[in-house]
Amino acid sequence: MYKVLIADDEVLDLEGMRLFIPWTELGLEVVAAVNNGFDAYEVLKDGEIDILVTDVHMPSMSGLELARKAQETESCSGLRVIFVSGYQDFHYVKQALSLRAYSYVLKPMDDSELVDALVHVTKELDEVSRKQEEERQWREAAKRTAPRYQQLPQTDTVEPGKHTKLILEVTAYMKEHLNRSLTLKEVADRFAFSPNYLGLMFKEEMGVGFSEYVITMRMEKAGELLKDPKVKIYEVADQVGYRYMPYFSRQFKETFGMTPIEFRRHR
Repeated sequence: MYKVLIADDEVLDLEGMRLFIPWTELGLEVVAAVNNGFDAYEVLKDGEIDILVTDVHMPSMSGLELARKAQETESCSGLRVIFVSGYQDFHYVKQALSLRAYSYVLKPMDDSELVDALVHVTKELDEVSRKQEEERQWREAAKRTAPRYQQLPQTDTVEPGKHTKLILEVTAYMKEHLNRSLTLKEVADRFAFSPNYLGLMFKEEMGVGFSEYVITMRMEKAGELLKDPKVKIYEVADQVGYRYMPYFSRQFKETFGMTPIEFRRHR
């Protein structure tokens, strides 16, 4: 169940929301119902609240200020906010919209309006949870079916060595030119080294060979591009340096254990 915090300085409104909204039926749990912004913020800082339902106009700390402080708090990054207010003033509505409010329900409140807003937010949270679960399942499947796939070493965590600066320049160049052939000879010529010597330095610094690193770099980039359904698969292949689609698809399946089309369906 998603966790809800209610904040309203009007005791009757606060109790009305707490008692007469069918929270359990909506898959929601009211964790706390408080009558001021400061108490609400203390609850929010724990980072366990999914939905904040708050009055816009409260003394000392308004609901708008509360939502603004929550946005600046890392633990509240996924918080959804629904404002309730007796004020129809566009100034308040505009501020609420600027804070990415999910709804603005006017008092005296029709319970069905708040219920509709909660249903909308709950569906969105369900969609986020579904995508996160699909991502988790995909990663587990990728680990089981594609033992070849390993995430690239992060260049900012590479243990410093005598050639670290050079190899970081090389990997940056490779990343910028993934749509080209990127042979060891071409890159070695670019940096004025023999292919053999650059290959040895690269393996020593990165822990993997040049060719293996290029392939994994291409595949990681392809995976990122495939998340955007507007980008055609052949365009993805071209952007990561593959001109022959069957080869791209075979390489992708060897890496991830699924074809690009199957990968996209799992996103």
